[in-house]
Amino acid sequence: MTASACQSIAQAAGPADPFDSIALDYDRVFTYSAIGKAQRSQVSRQIERCFAPGSHVLELNCGTGEDALALARGGVRVSSYDASPEMVRIANLKLSNEPFSSKVQYSVLRNEDLFKLEGSFDGALSNFAGLNCSLDWSGIADELARLVKPGGHLLLCVMGRMCLWEMVHSLLRGRFRKAFRRTRRGPTIARIDGSSLKIIYTSVSEARQLFASGFQLCGWRGVGVFVPPSYCEPHLLGRKRMLNLLASLDSWFAHLPGVRCWGDHILLDFVRREA
Repeated sequence: MTASACQSIAQAAGPADPFDSIALDYDRVFTYSAIGKAQRSQVSRQIERCFAPGSHVLELNCGTGEDALALARGGVRVSSYDASPEMVRIANLKLSNEPFSSKVQYSVLRNEDLFKLEGSFDGALSNFAGLNCSLDWSGIADELARLVKPGGHLLLCVMGRMCLWEMVHSLLRGRFRKAFRRTRRGPTIARIDGSSLKIIYTSVSEARQLFASGFQLCGWRGVGVFVPPSYCEPHLLGRKRMLNLLASLDSWFAHLPGVRCWGDHILLDFVRREA
């Protein structure tokens, strides 16, 4: 789930299942958008490097199922979970038209309920900020350490605490609170018709510490340092060459110290420690 998708939830969702209300539009707004494809490609390359054909991967916050489908096409078996029944329903509709449907299982499960799962996995994945909508990262880290085999990769694409595009975009519109919302410690509360959705923004050092008992951080990069957040899509309509240039800049420079921290997201590559 992207930063802009979480913003859409705050604007449009009801309190029961906040992700359900954006499920039908999520692929159109992000997955299949030009910006969505550009940002997703940055993560997809790392996913392909970390999860080999024949492995079994656990996916959290699967959304409409795009990452699991891509992994299955590459010969990876995937058990995918999401808290939103509507997201899972749409993912299963996609799966029904694929020849490799036996390699993917989509089910409803909250991150906080990982204790219900049994077995072991060769790796795990959570893409595009679904984890930011969970408050108990420490408990989730403990459960993932139980489920992931030693040496397995855990890829977490999350919203970090600084996004240069968001700061500039908001300041130009006089939205000073939004410009610096990620820098505030603790949950950020989005009001939803009298209810609320809590979102956590984390630094790399905080994430490293929370997962340290079971995982070692072996690398990280920015995602969307030069490519803007998806709510900037209208500004790039008809400017394909510009977007391609920004995507190339992400590929070349978004892994560099001093640059990578400014992304719309950060991609953390953990490895499960030996037991």
